[in-house]
Amino acid sequence: MPTGNDIQCVICRRNLLTGERAATYTEPRSGSSVHVCALCFERAEKNGWQLHEEPVPTVVPTDTADRTVRTLKAQVNTLQTQLDTTVERLEDTRDHTSARETEIETLAARLADAEAEGAAVRAALAESERRLEQLQHDVEESQTAQATILRARRRESDEVYLAGIAAEVFNRSPQAATIGLLVGLHGTPTVRIDVIGAALPRPVLIAFAWGEGGRDYRVDIDLVARRFDLVDLVPGGDGRMVERLEPLQGNAEWVDGRIVTAPAEPTIL
Repeated sequence: MPTGNDIQCVICRRNLLTGERAATYTEPRSGSSVHVCALCFERAEKNGWQLHEEPVPTVVPTDTADRTVRTLKAQVNTLQTQLDTTVERLEDTRDHTSARETEIETLAARLADAEAEGAAVRAALAESERRLEQLQHDVEESQTAQATILRARRRESDEVYLAGIAAEVFNRSPQAATIGLLVGLHGTPTVRIDVIGAALPRPVLIAFAWGEGGRDYRVDIDLVARRFDLVDLVPGGDGRMVERLEPLQGNAEWVDGRIVTAPAEPTIL
């Protein structure tokens, strides 16, 4: 893909300015693909050149644009000086000849063209700078989002952290009141929290056990999407207990109406 310094209009032999677009044509005699600037599209079509569908990329801002602006400014200053000198001579001599009038018209036209080209370069440079700022802003937002995702995924690999999150999700749910009622009937339960599997969202099993039976819940955790879904694994949802075939080894506690894990629970806010 050509860079800004390589793209040149084959008709006017002018290097493309910053932000300027060109089109690709096929030159019938040689059959080769050539670049034509926007100012020369009409001449290319009159010559019977065939336009390609795919446009030539917009020239990106480079140091050449700055040098072009400085060169054009110098040309404008030079042309202005030449014009002023010519006008002074005409005013002094009052010898208006056809040749001098033609010279003044030519210099004025060149001055107008140079000023217009300089304005186009400045406008294109300003647009390129605006687009560059937008791209930088988009990159910064993307990097921030990626850092957030990476941080969340690292935390999802910490089972102690996930156990604390699951406990807090349960403590904030209506199911905590159900366990509170069972505690009033059967006493303090044995509590166990286990992270099961490695799928996303990460599933965390919360089990309660009394001598008469127990209840099981699952908390599905996705820290990136900030989803924390609590699922009652006992059918019916009426607070009844199911039989436990094996004793439950606790790794958490039920204290004052809530699950307490060690170390202290993290927050999901």
